[in-house]
Amino acid sequence: MEPRRADFSTTLARYLSSKITRQLIGAITAFLRPRLLTPELFGVWTLLKLIPQYASYAHLGARTTLRVYYPWHIARGEQARAETLVSGAILTTLLLDLLVAAALILIALHDGQGDALRLGLVAMAGVVLLQAWHHTAFAALKARHRFDLIGRANYLESVLLLATTLALLPTFGFYGVLWSLLITEASVGLLLWHQAGIVPRWPRRALRLGGEMIRRGWPIMSLELAMMLVVTADRVMAWVLLGASALGHYGVAVMIIGFLRNIPGTAREILEPRLMGELAASDHDQLLREHLLRPALNAAFLMPLLIGPVALATPLAIDLLLPRYQEAIVPTQILACGVHFLALALVLRSLVVAFEQQRRAARLTPAVLAAEVLVAWLAVELGWGLEGIATASVFGLALLFILFRHTLRPQLARLGHDERRQLDWVWPLFALNATLIWALSLLPLGHGPVATALRILVHVTLFLLLHRLTRTRLALLSPLPWRRLLRLRR
Repeated sequence: MEPRRADFSTTLARYLSSKITRQLIGAITAFLRPRLLTPELFGVWTLLKLIPQYASYAHLGARTTLRVYYPWHIARGEQARAETLVSGAILTTLLLDLLVAAALILIALHDGQGDALRLGLVAMAGVVLLQAWHHTAFAALKARHRFDLIGRANYLESVLLLATTLALLPTFGFYGVLWSLLITEASVGLLLWHQAGIVPRWPRRALRLGGEMIRRGWPIMSLELAMMLVVTADRVMAWVLLGASALGHYGVAVMIIGFLRNIPGTAREILEPRLMGELAASDHDQLLREHLLRPALNAAFLMPLLIGPVALATPLAIDLLLPRYQEAIVPTQILACGVHFLALALVLRSLVVAFEQQRRAARLTPAVLAAEVLVAWLAVELGWGLEGIATASVFGLALLFILFRHTLRPQLARLGHDERRQLDWVWPLFALNATLIWALSLLPLGHGPVATALRILVHVTLFLLLHRLTRTRLALLSPLPWRRLLRLRR
């Protein structure tokens, strides 16, 4: 029996609060690693962290079927079928991730690896197995709208990761970082085992069920995998083209903008199950307005209010906290601007899945990845270094947004011309934000606390003024949410 669903806005605010708390505490943890590790070792860590990200797609779509189709079956009154998906996803994911873990250990045993990389691969094999349960339980809880428990897990993960990092990193260095991650993943897994109320049962014809879930989920997951490759290709290119030390500097940039990248993903985690639940009963044109045009337009106006302060505060933050990583300043500012397109691509991706256009989009996404890799290679050849790789990443995200918008063109054509044109605000808002960050950074004020605060104040004031002036012209642009969120928090 699922718990009674809380008001949607309250659920979003509380879950977002746990994610924000996790990110804030995680930022402290993240800054400790490069501060106490050399750029080369931090580069190795940045590379190793990609392994759990890539391995999270080893389920081949089984977990995606659970996340997407569980609320769909519930909406149709098929409770038993929905619960079967939970067991099928857990068992299929564990089996496939076991193969990934075995492959990592075999690679670690191969000669030619440094000690840090070899032991890191073994540790990541353990992380892959632990996250197989962790992520599948999260998928089931999200489908059931159990964001309360996910929030508690977020709090535990952030606090324990910080505590174990503080205890182990100063003494054991790089290996302390590995142990900290393993201890944290195991503890979160135990919490979910005891409180999630998920008891996997061996279903009838388990292999057939797993195959069916992969068949249903692969088209959706293949699109998610392709998106993840576009988002993370810059780190691989930095490693291949510039080496471990350069990746260490670039890893700091990725770490700083990680908070920004998680905000649109958090909203999507809550909105997507709701969208799939409404799909059968709602008018498709209304779905496009409420789940595409409105959130995309609001994201285009709201993201600069988050991107600007982060980008403008980066020089001060690195000077004070990570003075060895000065090379990360400009790549951080460039990557922050790219979050604009990532947020919009995530909004459109949900509608691509809802209208069953994921196969078409997935077939074209490798071209986006190839274009990003080519631009990164050309940028490095031209001597642009990490700044060129960051620019290639922004270029890839912009192409991803264009691809999804093109994929949904037949559906959008059913709406009025004036409604569709509201999406065109995406481009001037991006250009204005990037130009303003660049211009404010060039002001000869230094990068002390007062100068940084002044730059941020000018940036935020201009975008708040723009929002106020345009809201009367754009019917789908919502009021700023700050007051409402603060009221819900209380």
